[in-house]
Amino acid sequence: MVISDLASPVAAPARPFGAGAVGCARMWCAVAAAAARRLLCYRATVAASILSSIILIVLRGHVALAVWAERPDLAGYDSTAAITFTVIGQSLVTTFAVFGGMIDMPWRIRNGSIEVDLVRPVGFQRWWLGLEVGRAAVYFASRAVPAAVVGAFLFDLRRPASAGACAAFGVSLGLALLVSFGLRYLVGLSAFWMTDARGVQAVSALVMMFFSGAVLPLALFPGPLGTIAGLAPFGAVVQVPMDLYLGTADGGALRALAFQAVWAALLLLAARALTTAGLRRLVVQGG
Repeated sequence: MVISDLASPVAAPARPFGAGAVGCARMWCAVAAAAARRLLCYRATVAASILSSIILIVLRGHVALAVWAERPDLAGYDSTAAITFTVIGQSLVTTFAVFGGMIDMPWRIRNGSIEVDLVRPVGFQRWWLGLEVGRAAVYFASRAVPAAVVGAFLFDLRRPASAGACAAFGVSLGLALLVSFGLRYLVGLSAFWMTDARGVQAVSALVMMFFSGAVLPLALFPGPLGTIAGLAPFGAVVQVPMDLYLGTADGGALRALAFQAVWAALLLLAARALTTAGLRRLVVQGG
């Protein structure tokens, strides 16, 4: 059975939540809420994740202190900015799934359950984005916030320079989620063309980890590598939000937010085009 004959990434049956944009928005919010509730069911996993996030915060914080004690003003950061970058940035790693994963599209393509996703009344790409928003909300509240609070208690962290910087940081977090989702969604789409997408997932996770700013500030990357890292979309996930938080964004907040917004739009548009192409060649046996 060729699934693309049954549904397209933009086609949808009648919406039970109401007609038009309002009904679509309500349904999309319901998807995100359901994803959040599902994650909160596993309380032992949540508790273990909180503990692991706190441990990583403590370890990385002390490493950063030791490094900047030996090399003051390394990469243009003083010790307070460096520890703030490390602690707050590390707390956001799970929220933005910097180490990859969280989108099980390849597994669903392989076992054929992807056909269920294609007939959901939300749209294929919007469905996955809704799941991602729900997941990120849970991870932000249950991982990022507790880890950041503990980090603020243990280390001398810098606060945002102004209310405007705090607002820009909040907007940047939303854009960072869209960029992260776009990158990982594109990796998930590779399963339409590959028998096993685990290699692509592993490589993309490694690239995201180093070029997002999650491990080291991108200012530490030398020469052409630093230039490439600054232009690639990965830095929009951690580096740009932290630059806005610290007030160190090159060209100011508007330029940094525009950088994120452009990459988010490009990635989502590319994802939409590749979703259409992938569904045209999808075949599920036994449907």
